[in-house]
Amino acid sequence: MKLRGKKAALAVASALIASVGLTGVTPAANAADPESITVWMMGDYESWPGAITMANKEFKKIYPNTTVKIEQQTWADHLTKFDATLAANNVPDVIEFGNTEVTKYAAAGALADLTSYKAGMDNSKTWLKGLTDAGSYNGKLYAVPYYAGSRAVIYRTDMYKAVGAKAPKSYAELIATGKKLQAKYGAKDKNFSAIHMPGKYWYAAMSFVYDAKGSIAKKNSAGAWAGNLSSPASITGLKRFKEVATTISKSNASGTESEQWKVMGSSKAASSYSNGWELGLISNPSSGGDTKLASKLGAYPMPSFTAGKYAPAFLGGSNLAVPAKSNSIAVAAEWIKQYVSSKSMTYIVTEGGALPNNTSLLYLVPPTNKAFAEAAESTWFVPAAKNWVNVEKAQVLQTMLSNIASGKKSVVAAAKEADAQITKLLKE
Repeated sequence: MKLRGKKAALAVASALIASVGLTGVTPAANAADPESITVWMMGDYESWPGAITMANKEFKKIYPNTTVKIEQQTWADHLTKFDATLAANNVPDVIEFGNTEVTKYAAAGALADLTSYKAGMDNSKTWLKGLTDAGSYNGKLYAVPYYAGSRAVIYRTDMYKAVGAKAPKSYAELIATGKKLQAKYGAKDKNFSAIHMPGKYWYAAMSFVYDAKGSIAKKNSAGAWAGNLSSPASITGLKRFKEVATTISKSNASGTESEQWKVMGSSKAASSYSNGWELGLISNPSSGGDTKLASKLGAYPMPSFTAGKYAPAFLGGSNLAVPAKSNSIAVAAEWIKQYVSSKSMTYIVTEGGALPNNTSLLYLVPPTNKAFAEAAESTWFVPAAKNWVNVEKAQVLQTMLSNIASGKKSVVAAAKEADAQITKLLKE
């Protein structure tokens, strides 16, 4: 996904960039610098070009004869391409993974153990737990936290004000506010949603599940992973998702959250459960937004069923790994170190609007993104099963949720079917 955001906290950022000094990982004695290293990155890095420039500059001080080749990849096919390079023994030296993708490759021995490099990396003691856990397997680090993304409810302050509502502090208030908005604006537009909640939006739905103390899967008495969506707690969460999706939303039951900023930008919804970087897109005409909305947007963490608390948000983001077959593991680790340094991370936060990979730099997050930083303090993550990626590829959760939102299947029936598929796909 493409991240964009407004520049913020520039004075603080400039001071930090100027003041932080780094020492690099010392290359092996008498080892010749490799001619080049290849880094596979998603397009997100284009939103914070200063980070790449800074990292390469610092890296060159240590490996002056090594060229860094950045090769942009896409989420749709990067794993397929990586599998092909593994088979051909021609791997990149650094690869960006979505944080749900690491476990499978770490468990298979495809990634280098980076544990010994962790202590030398900036802010490693305050790395976000969700990202650190996502990059770890059997107590070892295989992928370094890169950047984080959390979700919160972006809302139209003018529409909320028109119905006498403020940011909800509980699930009950969310529903009550949604009904008021639906009554006022939905009467004029049958496609209007108080909150945009498409049927296949599994990141949103699972927040309701985890808020109800349920989960996607858990280990059974035999130590094997098994689907847990049909448990009483998970069913409670799924029923709340259905209530939102069918009562205060008119979104497509078979749709996804892809480009949901366009729905907000066209005034077809009063709110959406979105990433922080989407704030800028909602008011950007080039991305389908409306400039008039720039001063009419606010954000709040998704409220919990328990008043005064937040529902757990999925901690998205990326991790950086070094394939075990790389001929330049130490060199690649040094580049990662420079790219996730405090200097570089400052650009990622202030230029790109993403959340840092650690809690120490959360103060750099601009006021407009405060709700997303708050949401990142209460998070959930996918099961730490090495075959989890198989569940994502099969889109088990999306199918279940679409069946629930459309009424094609009952919550219980859809959940039981999903559990059976998840258990089969997670089998080792």
